[in-house]
Amino acid sequence: MAHVLEHYVSEEVIRNIKQLSTFEERGVPLTELRSHGELVISDIAISDNELFERIVSMGVFPGERIKVIGEIRKVIVVEIGNKKLALDEDIAKEIEVLEYEES
Repeated sequence: MAHVLEHYVSEEVIRNIKQLSTFEERGVPLTELRSHGELVISDIAISDNELFERIVSMGVFPGERIKVIGEIRKVIVVEIGNKKLALDEDIAKEIEVLEYEES
């Protein structure tokens, strides 16, 4: 799915992803759990549609596992799948996460 999203995300897809929430508990900003190992994205609270689309097109969306692998000033470097991304701290705080627990 991420591969398809990397190439094009329609307005309808953006609306659907924003409404997607299958997690029973509310996540906390990525900036608060950055040193807790592997996490799972529970929500993306970015209201700017263009920025939201860009983030989703990079593979950042609810249900994906994410791990913080470094920090440089106000940039948080994360790993999602086999990708490494640099997220501005202001963007990272809008990505809500939960600690990942294998079921």
